[in-house]
Amino acid sequence: MRSRSLTVFALIGIAALFAAVPAPLAAADDFETTVGRVRSVFGKPHYSREDVTRALGQALDASLMVLPASDRTAEVRSRIETVRKMFAEGALFEDKIRQYLGLAYKTISGGQAWEIPAELKSAYREADIMARAKKICEALLDSSLAEHKAGRDEAAVRDILSFVIFVVTPVEA
Repeated sequence: MRSRSLTVFALIGIAALFAAVPAPLAAADDFETTVGRVRSVFGKPHYSREDVTRALGQALDASLMVLPASDRTAEVRSRIETVRKMFAEGALFEDKIRQYLGLAYKTISGGQAWEIPAELKSAYREADIMARAKKICEALLDSSLAEHKAGRDEAAVRDILSFVIFVVTPVEA
């Protein structure tokens, strides 16, 4: 009886030991997979506000994964992390989000301010706007992947930021 209880305690101890060891990073923790996960959310016909805020937070996480070191890195990282926290708290369309991301975008793009894509300006019906917006989102995410694969991580971050700003910026039909 006593040896059985010792065996149970030993098994519990071993299980606790394995539970305490951190799991290795999954392959899902790389830039390409994270961007692919974000793209899949926006590819669905229907998604919730929580899905959107989670995906946008993941997009910002992806941008931080490849943010190149420079004299501007700390400033850009700080702004992105602030917005990431706001998304985690459920914020989505606040002006402060657009301001922080706009400044991060301007910093990473060499002083160029973010603008609504020209393809969207010519759409006049709500259905046209939504279809074009979806294509623009896909193109920005695809571009960020291509830029990263080409070794141009600053451009990849710029495209991710452009994507996030585009999603959180209200557009009138």
